Amino acid sequence: MKTNLLLVAILLCLLPSFADAQLTILRDNGTGIPITANPYREVKGSAYLEDFTKGKIFLPDGQWVEGLQIALNAYENTLEYKLEGSLFSYTSDKLSGFTYTSSKEGLVEFTSAYEIPTLKERRFVQVLEKGKYILLLHVYKIMTDDPSATYGTQAAKVFQSQQELFVVSGGKVYLMKGKEKDLNEIFGQDAAKAGEWIKSQKLNVKDMDDMRALIRQLNQ
Repeated sequence: MKTNLLLVAILLCLLPSFADAQLTILRDNGTGIPITANPYREVKGSAYLEDFTKGKIFLPDGQWVEGLQIALNAYENTLEYKLEGSLFSYTSDKLSGFTYTSSKEGLVEFTSAYEIPTLKERRFVQVLEKGKYILLLHVYKIMTDDPSATYGTQAAKVFQSQQELFVVSGGKVYLMKGKEKDLNEIFGQDAAKAGEWIKSQKLNVKDMDDMRALIRQLNQ
């Protein structure tokens, strides 16, 4: 009995740890672009959507790596992560998506599966609702002049948050607009129902919570 327990203990010691296995997957698929300096030191605010937190990244081949400290750089639209004291980034063509637990929303999911029609390129976008209709949030930051900068001083820059809402219908991505013709194009036979719900509930088609309510209603 003791011999068997000893053999099991030896075998367990020889097996790679879960962390080592995750690191191997990461290195086999490329660790991303190393970031050696902060290019935004003179810019007010943060380029990140939220602070770094533990998350899970999904690789295009179906593998995933979890337990990394990750954050979305909403200015560059890159996923950044910390590894062994260094900082690396992935562009949207290198990952299929990622998840993490947000301090504001709980578990959030981002995907790079869709081309954003306003930019004609794939971006990391948050998946808000799933079903017949998929609701996506493209949240990003721009750099603009700081309106609070003292007159006469060198113009300072500040990060400013922006967002767009998109609906995936029939595999096609549409920018969410309130015009009747746009509702017809997006929702087809459900357009009348969508229009009535927007009017009766006084929904703002550019408001995230309002559109979540609409998509949930249509997905029932």
